[in-house]
Amino acid sequence: MLCLDVCFLLTIVCAVPASEQIIVLVTPVWNDSTRLAGFGPKLAEALDQSGLPVRWIVADDGSSSEEKEKVTKLVHTFRKTYPRVEAMLFEERSHKGGAIYAAWDACDEASWLAFVDADGAVDAPSMLHLMEEAVARGVKEGCVGVRHNSEQTPLQRPLGRLISFHLFAFLVRALVGIRYEDTQCGAKVIPAEGYRQVSGNLQERGFIFDVELLLALDLAGYKLKELRIPWREMPGGKVNPLRDAWGMIAGLLRIRRRYK
Repeated sequence: MLCLDVCFLLTIVCAVPASEQIIVLVTPVWNDSTRLAGFGPKLAEALDQSGLPVRWIVADDGSSSEEKEKVTKLVHTFRKTYPRVEAMLFEERSHKGGAIYAAWDACDEASWLAFVDADGAVDAPSMLHLMEEAVARGVKEGCVGVRHNSEQTPLQRPLGRLISFHLFAFLVRALVGIRYEDTQCGAKVIPAEGYRQVSGNLQERGFIFDVELLLALDLAGYKLKELRIPWREMPGGKVNPLRDAWGMIAGLLRIRRRYK
């Protein structure tokens, strides 16, 4: 994936002590500045108050020129609250997983690698909770968010989407054998050491990339704690269960062939 000329890449070069353990948090966007504008200020404020050593990257996955300009302006605004935020603007679209991996690959200093979706379905306090738990568990472990409806972690989504969620989770277990309750929640923190060990084998870049990533880490012996978090459906999402179902099933079959 090609990145735009450096003059279009908002990057903060932070002076990071070699001994400091850094979390690199990526928020992928593709023609989604409207939802980023709603969620970004809340995340910036939460990060500023957290005390966590987070390098936050907004990774634009080949959006239109107009959208890239909007993302650039938004990141300038976020920086007033949280200085350690930057934008990576990619020329070509490589899909959600590709944008996240490209940003992670540029961060050799990271001890943990994380991502959170730009839509705000996972709120800023929940993302902070995941990162805090990962840091507490050490650099060889991580945490993944789990959408599970309970009084403590309410799940707000239409019935049709809820049914498709459970059907997909069943297919993941049946075809791939992965043990996680929820592979697709848009909030994860993984050990950077583990990612570097398995990244050469990762081939999926679309919506199914989470499944391959979690499976590869699991097979390599890295443990990720599942944390149930509140979640709510947000309008404007890119996934359409009917349109994308066959492509995601095909992705599961590809993963099964490669890893089984």
